[in-house]
Amino acid sequence: MLLLLLFQYLSLVFTSRYSAKIPTVKPNFPLLGQAPLMWRKNSRDAFRLMYDFFTQVDRAGKMMIGPKPVILVNHPDLVQQVLTRNDMCGKPFFYDFLGIKGGLVSERDGKKWLITRKALNPTFNTRVLTNFVPIMDARAKKLVETMRPLADNGEKINILEYLSECTLEMVFSTTMGRKAYELPGQKDYVKHLESVLTRLGERIVDVSQFLGVFYRMTDAYKKEQISRKFCDKFTDNFILERRQELQQDTKPKTVDDEYEAKSLNFLDQILTIRKSDGTFFGDQEIANNLYNVMAGGNDTSALTVSFACLFLAMNPNIQANVFAEISAIFDPDQDQMDLSLLKQLKYTDRFLKEVLRLCPAVPFVARETSTESRLQLDGVKIPPNQILAFNLFTLHRRSDFWGPDPERFDPDRFLPEAVEQRHPYAYVPFSAGVRNCIGYRYAKNSLLIMLVRILQQFELGTDLKQEQLRYKYEISLKLVGPHSVWLKKRSEL
Repeated sequence: MLLLLLFQYLSLVFTSRYSAKIPTVKPNFPLLGQAPLMWRKNSRDAFRLMYDFFTQVDRAGKMMIGPKPVILVNHPDLVQQVLTRNDMCGKPFFYDFLGIKGGLVSERDGKKWLITRKALNPTFNTRVLTNFVPIMDARAKKLVETMRPLADNGEKINILEYLSECTLEMVFSTTMGRKAYELPGQKDYVKHLESVLTRLGERIVDVSQFLGVFYRMTDAYKKEQISRKFCDKFTDNFILERRQELQQDTKPKTVDDEYEAKSLNFLDQILTIRKSDGTFFGDQEIANNLYNVMAGGNDTSALTVSFACLFLAMNPNIQANVFAEISAIFDPDQDQMDLSLLKQLKYTDRFLKEVLRLCPAVPFVARETSTESRLQLDGVKIPPNQILAFNLFTLHRRSDFWGPDPERFDPDRFLPEAVEQRHPYAYVPFSAGVRNCIGYRYAKNSLLIMLVRILQQFELGTDLKQEQLRYKYEISLKLVGPHSVWLKKRSEL
């Protein structure tokens, strides 16, 4: 056994010779690299550690997990070079920790992912997204009615709790086609999903939990399994129920438009869509993709709007500008949300982009080099099966692209003339290139709708300061502590 381990170690040393020319981040321990620093880290410490590593890197650097290098890519030139390649769609081993052997986010095999992505592209086309607008708006209206009793009493609330329920209802409605505001087990599902993501985020940056045989001995594993079983059962039941409903629905369609004739929710489409080889998605593939869409659509949208509310509360002048634009475009008596009006929210759109610059929903992204091609970064040839990691949190704070004060919140960074002068890959909040986020436009619509409805009704305040914010990594970027704000009802015009 000892000889086998020694052989594996020496094999890794041999294959990692290519990285000798790439600077290593510090501190660096002999033989172990940065592994001791990644031992039993919590999500807050892990986030800070990765921040410290990447701030040492200008273009490309490396961290060593024992003899295994992880290439840290931190310059827009190199980010673009990697993310735009069709042969760089694969993901490294720690995506297996998600426990989902496929899906738009979790699929490791680049070729399989490309097939799935191509098949699912129509599920987020313009017609589909337009039809989702009134569904999202209904949930946003319910959100503000829920929060109305909390206004004008000076009470601080963790607005993330309320926004999480709203985004979950949006996801259930658009993904599952459910009309009910609250489904049986919905709140428990949120809690269990949160627990799973917390466990996964901490495992990814804790080398003591990399090996399954050791991870299965931990309390974290036991908690994850309890929550995972609940979430799996919850989604599996919906798939089975909806499949049966579709089989029983023999009513003839009375319209000619194929989009009007069939349901537009994600579950119905993936149950009936064919892949490029003519086959349908199997039950497990459907469950995997549904899990990906529901987890991503709920968690990241709720967090982004929560950060947006915090930044509005911390910057009253910007809040006034956003509200003024909303008031100018949306008639107070207009009850229905209109996608064409949302597109006119230019300043609000710039504001949201600045929120995502400073608080990208998923701060860390990784790729694995293909077995069939070669990648070269700044003259260094990267062999197959090597890990490349990106930190969007640090990328979005480079002073050479964002100015001498990159922490300053300024929506005008996204004025057209400023964007034109900046490197296109200096800002990639939803990833970019070949494996970009399929739900970007869906997320943008939901974010704008929630902001419009919240600001039409409330003025936001907080005693938090931007420099006080502390972050942690749990797959998505989260705040240490609550997204604490108070609400003040706007006076009737």
